[in-house]
Amino acid sequence: MKFLILGAGGIGSYYGTKLLDSGHEVVFVARGNHLSAMQQNGLKLQHPKFSFHKDVLALSFDEIKSIKPQTIDAVLITTKSTTSQQLAQDLSLVFKDQKNPPFIVSLQNGVENEDIFSNFFPKTKIIGALTRKIGAHIIKPGVIEVTGVVETIVGSLEHSVQNESFIKEFSKILEEAGISCEITKDIKLELWKKLIINNGVNAICALLEIKTGVLMNDKKLSKIVYGLMCETATAARALNIKISNKDLNSMYELIKNFDSIKPSMLVDREFKREIELDEICGVVMKYNKKQDIDSPYTRTVSTLLEFIYNHEKE
Repeated sequence: MKFLILGAGGIGSYYGTKLLDSGHEVVFVARGNHLSAMQQNGLKLQHPKFSFHKDVLALSFDEIKSIKPQTIDAVLITTKSTTSQQLAQDLSLVFKDQKNPPFIVSLQNGVENEDIFSNFFPKTKIIGALTRKIGAHIIKPGVIEVTGVVETIVGSLEHSVQNESFIKEFSKILEEAGISCEITKDIKLELWKKLIINNGVNAICALLEIKTGVLMNDKKLSKIVYGLMCETATAARALNIKISNKDLNSMYELIKNFDSIKPSMLVDREFKREIELDEICGVVMKYNKKQDIDSPYTRTVSTLLEFIYNHEKE
C-alpha cells in the first residue's frame, strides 16, 4: 500500500517508519524545521525495540500534488485535533477530482475528528482509529523518541464491503509491521474510552509538570484522576455511549500500570505549542452540560492550565 502520513510528529513518524520498514510506500508530510531536517538528514527514530535512520520522502502539505494523490491508498491523520476542521477542508481539495478518494484514517486525540472529516469525504471512507500505550515525541528536528508497547484499534463509522476489506488488510499490514491491531465494530465507544484516559491524565500532568507515573503513584492526585475519568464517562451518555464501571476501572488500571510518560499536553506546554484543551477537556464539559451535569474536576484543571499556559505565552 501507499500511505500518506499527515503530521509526521511522534505518532506519525512511528507508524510511518514501521510501515516503510515492512516494505510499504510512505510519504511524510511535515513543516518547519522538522521538515527541513527530514529532507536534509533523513528521519531518525529510536524505540527500545526498534530503531530507524534512513532517508525518507518528506513534503510540505502544498507539495502533496507532486506525488500524484490518486496513487495514495490511505491517509493517516496524526496531527493535533485543533487542526482537523481546516485540514479536512484543505485535504478535500487535494482529492476533489477523485471519484474514489483514499481512506482517511484518523489516529488523533479526541472523539470528534471522524465526524469532521465525514463532512468533506464519504462517510464510508472515514476510518476511526486510536493508538495507546505509546509515548512518542520529537526531541529535536528530524529525531523521534518512542516508548511503550504500541496498540492500535480501528473501525469504520459506517460499514461497507469496501471499508471492511480495507480494515482487514490494514490491520494485517500493521501486525506484519510489528504493531498490534484490533478491529472493533464500535469505534466510537473505543474513542471515548481513550478520552477517559486523556482527560484523566493529560491536562493535570501538563498543569503540574509531572509524568503519569508520578501522578498515579500519589494517592491524593490519583483520586483526582479517577474523578476526571468519571466525568468523561458521564459525558459519553449524551451520545448514548455507555461506559460501564468495568470499562472505567479498566482504563484507570491501564494508565496506572503503564510506563511513566509525558502526555502530549505536557510536551506541548514545554515547547510552547498549542494544546488540545478544547478537544479533550472542552468536549467532556460540553457533553455534560447538555445533560445539565457539572464537570468540576475537568473545569478546575483545564481552567488552571489555560490560565498558566496563556500567561507563559505572553
